[in-house]
Amino acid sequence: MHSKNSYDTAIFFSGDSDFLALVTYLRNGGKRVYVFSSKNNISHELKTGADGYTYILAITEDIWGRELRRRVE
Repeated sequence: MHSKNSYDTAIFFSGDSDFLALVTYLRNGGKRVYVFSSKNNISHELKTGADGYTYILAITEDIWGRELRRRVE
């Protein structure tokens, strides 16, 4: 927030609707806001309130070059 004049795009790695007010504030201030989260852990409001939403596991192969697996405990 203190450096909001230093960037054009904000990226959130969360699905928590508590960030909706911040997302809305940033978008109203002319920022582009994108959200990365898992399919089942994102609020509908945050998903539709941002400029874009990406399912985080859809990009894992591009980032790490392999499929991520859940750890079995």
